[in-house]
Amino acid sequence: MSRKQDRKKRRQRALEDVRLKEHPEHTTKFYYDEQLVRGARVTRFMFVRYTSAFIFFLNLSWFILILSVGSWGCIVPLFNALTAGIALVECMVSVARDYEELKYGEKLYLVSVVLTALVAVFTLVMGRELFFPFLTLPVYGAVFCLVSIAAELLVLRRLKKMRDHTDKRYERYARVSAEASNVS
Repeated sequence: MSRKQDRKKRRQRALEDVRLKEHPEHTTKFYYDEQLVRGARVTRFMFVRYTSAFIFFLNLSWFILILSVGSWGCIVPLFNALTAGIALVECMVSVARDYEELKYGEKLYLVSVVLTALVAVFTLVMGRELFFPFLTLPVYGAVFCLVSIAAELLVLRRLKKMRDHTDKRYERYARVSAEASNVS
């Protein structure tokens, strides 16, 4: 949604508020419907938000552990944590402003998946010293990377479904949104 559309929507809400002040019997129903729409929009983004938080804290803990050792490999978990953090912020903004897709989150998650896959391969081939000096075997580091990649791929899959309107929660969101627009 562009800024122009956002301003138009705010103006329409302001006009609706003025109209509802003249008719207080409709006010409760209007705000109830508005909360239903917002709740349906929040549930669409819930999986992305919580999985991004999981990825953020997973990479943040990896960053803190590798930073305590003093390795240059701390750049990768820092980038991955920032990617998840940006996706979290973008997710909250999308819910608040009724956006349908996370532009930056999708692109950054793709880069993060590739980077984490390279780290997994590098760890298996070259050893654990650069990225996982705190683990006993390089295989554990590769498993850690695979868990991170799996979570990121799940987020990317959900974002694609949301963008294409094929997710399970879109039907409810569209129905509630249509009912709310018919009432007002």
